[in-house]
Amino acid sequence: MNQNPIIMKQLLPVIILIVTFSLSSCKGSKNSTRSDEKDLATLINRLNKKGGDEKIIADIKDVYNNAYFKATQRLENYRYDPVPQKWDKIIPEMEGLQRMYETISLSAYALRSVNPVNFYPQLVATKDSAAFDSYEYGKQQMQLNNREDSKEAYYAFQNTLRFAPNYKDAKQLMKEVYDRSIINVLINTIQYDDFGAGGWSWNQYSNKDRVTHSNILRDLGGQAALNIPARFYDEYALRRANASPELVVDLVWKNLRFDYPRDRTRTYNRYKKIETGKDTANRPIYQTVTATVVVTTRELTANGDMNMIVTDAINRTQVKWDQLPSEYRYILEFADYSGDNRALDNSDWTLINRSRSQQAPGKEEAMGEMMQKIYHDLVNRIRNTANW
Repeated sequence: MNQNPIIMKQLLPVIILIVTFSLSSCKGSKNSTRSDEKDLATLINRLNKKGGDEKIIADIKDVYNNAYFKATQRLENYRYDPVPQKWDKIIPEMEGLQRMYETISLSAYALRSVNPVNFYPQLVATKDSAAFDSYEYGKQQMQLNNREDSKEAYYAFQNTLRFAPNYKDAKQLMKEVYDRSIINVLINTIQYDDFGAGGWSWNQYSNKDRVTHSNILRDLGGQAALNIPARFYDEYALRRANASPELVVDLVWKNLRFDYPRDRTRTYNRYKKIETGKDTANRPIYQTVTATVVVTTRELTANGDMNMIVTDAINRTQVKWDQLPSEYRYILEFADYSGDNRALDNSDWTLINRSRSQQAPGKEEAMGEMMQKIYHDLVNRIRNTANW
């Protein structure tokens, strides 16, 4: 169908305006009033210093009217979003408009000239509506009575209290869904899948592993369940509490390797010109002295993979299997020399004077260092798996 070019030319500004609004609404909360608020604050400060300036007032009107127009367009679009999620867009937008009103109110002259909209009454009413919707959504999720929906209910009640502190019994219901979401997690003692391989001895590490195991339970919060809805037990504590686990965590070292110390040598020469005396004209006489330094590098390497295997104890299904590789390297350098020691410098003497009989770390120390490297990552992974 042919289009009238005159009509199209007349409609072009309208089309551009519609596209601009569409793009603005698509960007959502990213298109907030923050930059406009900053500009307004700067202009109000300038106005207060000058006492009155029509140019500044005109700029304030332009910034405010433009920001107000864009924000109200976004607000209109947000109203069609599903509840309760839409309130997290609407309320920050209205709060931005209210902050602009308060900024302009810092100047009585600007307040009279610009006549900004006071959003406070509307903001209070909107927060009450948001609290109501979040509260009702939380109660609906509670009825579904599973852990994932309890999580949704918990955060819904949390939002309710954020919108309206002390709203009905939201705080009590929030605690109720949290408490009923608490699971028992059994953390088994550290195991080795290749027991005896490569000379690794279980008895040699059992005490250190028991300490590490206790530290893991402690750092996860033990049986307090304060930070996440989970209690962490060892096997003995679980029996003593007469409880059953929902999750079981096995910690298994695999692919362990311990290389006994190996020595490598490298050689370098030192040259130094030294004064040995004076000639008959009392000028210094120099002699070049040399020394050969032989450096021995003693290196020990250990590595292995810590496997974190999490099992659903009720359904007997594997929930997670993570592998955390770790490595420990020990390096000792010492040196001998031959030749004239006057050619040596301080770094050479440091290596020469270092004891070469220093005992290399054993397997227990290597295991401790390897565990230390992955410890915090391991604890965080267990925590995140047990969390909502």
